[in-house]
Amino acid sequence: MVVPRQNADKRRPDGHTVQLYGWDSRSHSWHGPNELGHGSTGTQKLYEALRGAPGQSWYGPVNCSASGEPGRFFALAHALRDCGVAMVYCDESKSGPAEIVTVIPAEQRARLRPEFAFEFVAFAGFLGSIGTGADMAVNDCIEAALAETAQDDSLVFSISTGLWVSDLDHVLSRCVEKIAIAMLRWLEHSKI
Repeated sequence: MVVPRQNADKRRPDGHTVQLYGWDSRSHSWHGPNELGHGSTGTQKLYEALRGAPGQSWYGPVNCSASGEPGRFFALAHALRDCGVAMVYCDESKSGPAEIVTVIPAEQRARLRPEFAFEFVAFAGFLGSIGTGADMAVNDCIEAALAETAQDDSLVFSISTGLWVSDLDHVLSRCVEKIAIAMLRWLEHSKI
């Protein structure tokens, strides 16, 4: 589950916010909206790596730490027509992603496909990341979030798969925040 850091600048350069919503597969609970810090520190290097990708996809290491505890993650990120999606893997995990993140820049919300919620939930479900019987609830929560959020705010949806040690959730949260903000910047500046 992603917990936004308190000291981050929560406004985008244009004055709008980044709203975070998510599903925790361990507790079967939905959270959000939470304002995510657009001015997060440590995103520049990741943003430059995303921007330098030869196509619309990137895979690589993401180093994060929280409260002095190091975290080594790998991310697979894709820039799509109307959003971006990333799978976050812990260290050298071979059991699947610890978190699935999708970002929707405010500038692309008008182009968001009508079946977005269904497709994102189906994708996460295909990976076994949501949990039995929760598909429709998560779909409904995403649709409600899309409807209730101002069109000029960017959105981040995360699905925590439960494959990461719960004692270190804060480290994974820091990593997801870093990836989400870097991806938003990447998508805001790419010509898809």
